[in-house]
Order: sequence, then structure tokens, then C-alpha cells
Amino acid sequence: MFTADHVWALAVVADRVNGGYLKEDEWLPNAVPPCRGRQANKLMVKQWLREGANPTTEADIEKGREVRNYFNGFLLKQISGKINEFEQQALRIAQMDEFTGKNLLEFAIVSCLPSVMVRDQSRNELAREVRASTQLTGNVGDKIQGEIEVVKCYYSKDYNKYRVTAKLVDSFVDFWYNTNLEAGSKISIKAKIKSVRGDNTTQLNFVKRA
Repeated sequence: MFTADHVWALAVVADRVNGGYLKEDEWLPNAVPPCRGRQANKLMVKQWLREGANPTTEADIEKGREVRNYFNGFLLKQISGKINEFEQQALRIAQMDEFTGKNLLEFAIVSCLPSVMVRDQSRNELAREVRASTQLTGNVGDKIQGEIEVVKCYYSKDYNKYRVTAKLVDSFVDFWYNTNLEAGSKISIKAKIKSVRGDNTTQLNFVKRA
């Protein structure tokens, strides 16, 4: 039998060790014999539980409680009927006070939840900033030029490009780009306005470094 505090704290430790969530083991390229670089979070959690290891600190336990409380807050989503299947699973696990060795699915899910919480909070904070921002002045087809600060950038396999969200003075813009742009970096660009949305964001195209 394992307490909720212990399981959630182990998930926090795994997240800290890997610097985020790693779904599968990461193997070093071209290593002979094959050598694992980082272990998947869920495998670390299961191994620690199986071996009775306890690499947690008081800070990890407190952080685990914070993450668990965050997902317990999804009860309001459940009541309003606006909860998806993954959130429903996370809420169910957050309401468990004890786990057994048979809860393999739950161990796998809880191992990703610290990272999910951080991503959710970051997305919610960005949404608040966007709502408080100023709509970029201009019409579809207008040319714009200025310095942007990259807020986030992620790669899309579907488009084989990077989706960039950035601030241009007090306005939020987004666009597709051929190379990765590091969050926090500042670059000067010139582009055209592709779409002016009603949520204070503006989509750009034909983006080039100025």
C-alpha cells in the first residue's frame, strides 16, 4: 500500500530529474553497446515503488500535494460538464488517498501530471496576457515591421514547421516559421498580416528577419 503523498512526490522527483516529462526511455545515439540516457518518468516511479526506494524530500512532498490539489480542482469542470476524458482520469487519481501495486495505469498517468500542471498554468497565464493586450493595428495584407519577443515555439510534424507565438510591442502575433526560435529571444522581422482575430491576436505570414 502506498500513500498519495508518496506517489505524487515520486512523480515530482521524476519530473525534476528529467527536467519535465519523458514518455519513453531516451537512448544515446550511436552508443555501442546500447546505452540509456534518460529513463521514462513512469518507469522511474514504478521502479522506486517496486524497490521501496524513497528519493523524495519535504519539498517534493509539498510540491506533490500542490499538483494533486490542482487536479482536484477539476471537480468544478466535472460538475459543469466541461471535463475531457484525460482530465476525468486525472481527477479520479487526485481523489485517491491510497494506491496498491495493481495501480499500474494510475502510476503511469500520475507521472506526467506535474508537467501537465506547469503546461496548463503557462497556457492560462498566456491567455490572461492576451486578453489584457492591445490588438495589433492594421488590416489583412498590410506590411508590418518591428522587433518581436518570442513567447513560445513548437514544432508541428503535420506542417514540418515551427509555430511561433510572440509579442510585438503590446500585441500578440503568431506565425509559421522554418526554424526554431528560442522562447525569450528578440528578433526584428518584417511580414504581412494574414488574419486579424477577435481575441486580440494577429496571424502573420511571409515572415522574414528584417
